Amino acid sequence: MKIRQRFGLCLAVLVLIITLLIEAPYGLSVEGKNTIGITLFFLILLITEALPLPVSSLLTIGLTPIFNVTETFSGAVIGFAHPVIFFILASFGIAAAIMNVPITKRVLYALLKRAGFKVEMILFAMMIATAFVSFFMSNVPACAIMMAVALEFVDMLDNEEKKSIGKTFMIAIPVATMIGGIATPASSSLNLLAIGLLEQHTGITISFVQWMAIGIPLVVVLIPLAWLLTVKVYKPVQINREKIESYIENIRVKGPISKKELYVIIIMIITLALWIASSWVSEIEIFTVAVLCAVLFFLPGINVLDWGKFVKTINWDIIFISGTVLSTANALVENGVSAWLTQFLSPANFALSANALVGLASVFVFLMLLIITSAPALITVLAGSFVAIALSAEVNPAYLMIALAFCAGNCYLFPLDTVQLITYSKGYYKMTDMCRSTVFLQIAIVVLLMFWIPFMGGVLGL
Repeated sequence: MKIRQRFGLCLAVLVLIITLLIEAPYGLSVEGKNTIGITLFFLILLITEALPLPVSSLLTIGLTPIFNVTETFSGAVIGFAHPVIFFILASFGIAAAIMNVPITKRVLYALLKRAGFKVEMILFAMMIATAFVSFFMSNVPACAIMMAVALEFVDMLDNEEKKSIGKTFMIAIPVATMIGGIATPASSSLNLLAIGLLEQHTGITISFVQWMAIGIPLVVVLIPLAWLLTVKVYKPVQINREKIESYIENIRVKGPISKKELYVIIIMIITLALWIASSWVSEIEIFTVAVLCAVLFFLPGINVLDWGKFVKTINWDIIFISGTVLSTANALVENGVSAWLTQFLSPANFALSANALVGLASVFVFLMLLIITSAPALITVLAGSFVAIALSAEVNPAYLMIALAFCAGNCYLFPLDTVQLITYSKGYYKMTDMCRSTVFLQIAIVVLLMFWIPFMGGVLGL
């Protein structure tokens, strides 16, 4: 066990001991005090990785009823029945189905044929394709798919070319993935987590189309900006036209669209149409649509997916963490912690405009992600406080929760998130290389969010 893990385990245990010894603050029940203690315990274990992540989740769940945070064990696992969990499971199935057919290569080939024969334009096409793929699946599989496509190009280069272009592409792919992840509620489990927590704390709901109206224009602006910063900072070397033509030919999918591929395309078009329709037809839920979409890929006669391969694609760490996060969030509401925090915060302390509040919240999230590197954990930590601050300032809490989700999913100063680690593990760039371009991108995100979210919130009637 590493020093960091030992420290984390000792600190987590110390928090539990202190929780038992101290009295509840004024206006907060004993159950509320214990809920805060259990939440801190769980977050410390996550941040320090003192135990395997699923073990940290199970330990927290087991201690929850013992500390009277919930009356029974069933209350401690209520988050695992949340629709977000089933959406995450379905998203792995959707991602696996898309990976089993050459849709992504067809999209990239079409872009490359129009991009010309410069490395910079190939990168731009790759980033557009990556963001587009990330619209429809979780960031982790989206990044893994597009990294594999990019490496086909990098691996055919000479050593010096490979070092330069490999660094540029391996930094750009996760950035484009995470930018694409803000487009729709279905683009990232973080978006759905933020929406679910907002509804738990306030009863306010953000529709699919409302989220798209805010997210997609930001993607359209941020992808070219991220590309421009990447090529200006890292300056990839140029290579001869023959190699580029060879790569374009290598990714070309020969032959017409197969029956299996056509089936996946049709199902995804119907799924997206139903997700959009859910904004007006209350009977349609994006969670139900996602689950049924994933099930359709298993139907006999088509065989896009088989159960064994599907199970292997599931990231169980995400399932356990998300379930525990949602259970903890429910306890924070049920035991009055959120209400106590709202009362504790004085409106006079946050007499800020919506623009200023969104901007400060965005900066704070980016800074906190350097300490709490788990985005789901950070969203859980800040959700209640952000809602309370927004209510105190008489600002719509949805504004801060949207900013929280966008920023938590787009912190790339250092490759500490799972998405960046996918390409970092290939060894093309160092820990400090990424921030040379992304620090400017994150400043731009703060500025964009502080003006765009309140403006579109007013237009959409949030």
